[in-house]
Amino acid sequence: MIYGHSIESNIRKSLADCVFFHSVEYHRCLTSTSDRAKELAQDGGAEGTVILAGTQTAGRGRMGRHFYSPEGSGLYMSILLRPDELRNDPGLLTACGAVAVWQAIYKLANVKTDIKWVNDLYYQQKKLCGILAEGQFNNDGTLAYVILGIGINITRPEHGYDPEIDDKTIALHDFILDRQIEYSALCAAVTEAFGDIYNKLPNLDFLDIYRKQSCVLGQNITYLRDGQLHQGKAIAIDDHARLVIDKGECRKEILSSGEISLVRAAL
Repeated sequence: MIYGHSIESNIRKSLADCVFFHSVEYHRCLTSTSDRAKELAQDGGAEGTVILAGTQTAGRGRMGRHFYSPEGSGLYMSILLRPDELRNDPGLLTACGAVAVWQAIYKLANVKTDIKWVNDLYYQQKKLCGILAEGQFNNDGTLAYVILGIGINITRPEHGYDPEIDDKTIALHDFILDRQIEYSALCAAVTEAFGDIYNKLPNLDFLDIYRKQSCVLGQNITYLRDGQLHQGKAIAIDDHARLVIDKGECRKEILSSGEISLVRAAL
């Protein structure tokens, strides 16, 4: 992979015509790109600032989980957002990120991945990308800023992933064998696709892809609510990117966030 200023330069060139993009920072190593983006946000950083790292020592996913970020193996990035009243919906912003990554991969590799509500991309039932939106609210309940963290596995580390996740994780170059996905090209494609979707909000056309590529809709799932494990069938994604669950006996439940698992049929 190319490091340092050459990455920043290549991305700037790729995004020269993207009206959303503001600036980029690349670091060889960070605790997490989202930590750095928060620092910039609190210091008045501009929307459209992109933070990249070659590796993260404390990358994180949902529920406080560690996001494994081996050096030179993935795209680890965060985008600083300052949503206005038309974009003040954290669930939709996460969905925007998922569709942007889906579009970028499809554009560069002509491969359709699966979107697992609410924030992951999968291929062949293995995790390829994780997305985490973290926000700071104003006193009136509106969003002061949102940090959209994105981690995409590009190449498999030389010694594999951590044993706990190795058989559940996949990288782009595990299944794209006829070409190499350039780091700067992937970053630029994700940023440009996200900016295009974000700037059109509250237009919700992007949810068509989010729903069509969902690997959750129509499936039986389990999920946690109030510390209790529940079961149901995922039947819809509404216009706030919330998951509608059929509980049976004419009962429905709507999840705006949370952790779900697919119930796989026994072989």
